[in-house]
Amino acid sequence: MDLLATTPARIFGLADKGAIEVGRDADLVLLDPRERWTIRAAEQHHSSDFTLFEGMEVQGRVRRTIVRGDDVVRDGEFVGRRGFGRFQARSLR
Repeated sequence: MDLLATTPARIFGLADKGAIEVGRDADLVLLDPRERWTIRAAEQHHSSDFTLFEGMEVQGRVRRTIVRGDDVVRDGEFVGRRGFGRFQARSLR
């Protein structure tokens, strides 16, 4: 967790991120590290119709993302609602 969450949060000045603790803002991602798939812009969860990675075969796929206890991605499909995210101000040390 230190390498992928705690240290980056500290480096970028995000005091409320980086740990799964009471009072912290944690987004949890469940990943299937074995699944192989091909990236397609039409299947991405964004408003652009283009990706530099179009056609790239990759391994590892997000199966579920949980934000503040609510699913936003389930079985690879976006099930959240627009505007659900919260801005996280960073401290400028």
